Amino acid sequence: MGFEYRNPMTVASHRGDSYNYYENTMQAFEAAILAGCDMIETDIHMTKDGHLILMHDDDTMRTTRTPGKISDKTLDEMLSLNAGSPTMPAKVPTLEEFLAWAAPKDILLNLELKEYYFPGNEERARECVDKTIALVRKYELEKRIVINSFDAWILEYTDEAYNHEFLLHGFYPYFHLRNVKRNPDEYLFCACVFADMHDKANFDYLTQRGIEPWIGAGCTSKDILAAAFKNGAKLVTTNYTADTIAKLAEIGARA
Repeated sequence: MGFEYRNPMTVASHRGDSYNYYENTMQAFEAAILAGCDMIETDIHMTKDGHLILMHDDDTMRTTRTPGKISDKTLDEMLSLNAGSPTMPAKVPTLEEFLAWAAPKDILLNLELKEYYFPGNEERARECVDKTIALVRKYELEKRIVINSFDAWILEYTDEAYNHEFLLHGFYPYFHLRNVKRNPDEYLFCACVFADMHDKANFDYLTQRGIEPWIGAGCTSKDILAAAFKNGAKLVTTNYTADTIAKLAEIGARA
């Protein structure tokens, strides 16, 4: 195994099979693999006591119906929450639990770090990166991951602190990134295009610089998928894994 494109258009399940199951839960991750995805995308936050958990928002209200910031809760408090429903309960996974589960499987991983840099939070942002990398190395997943963030500080720190070892995922046009100091052209492996899928110039900008063009969860129609594929998109992140795979098969973008 190793990082490789599995099909003409690789499919990454966004927070797992988040259409049919509660997002960023182990049930959603299991279902995503059963639906045929090539990659799982998930989100990493850090608790008050320094543990890495999987949740998109920095607040627990939307997904657990319990108010509060993740950064104000301990791991035990996070694990006591229900990220599912009263009839289909699900616990909040830790990053280590997720990586231990993924390690023996033939699946790629997209780890989005959500502990952003801002004045007073630099230590936590750095710690989140370092602990993520340590766990990736523990489970020998270095060749199967991309590190993803909307915060260029996170990407630049990872690139510099780890001697360009890891594949980095950003967003294009680059104004979607925060805290940009270096030109992202210098360090990105891939970038999710947030622009008109019919405009080939958006894809050409990246490919001409050796950056892989990917597309995001807003690309759901067969027309949009076909346009992006024609223009060079290599991967789509989707909330609708099975539906997206079926549409890609129809346009010749799946083996």
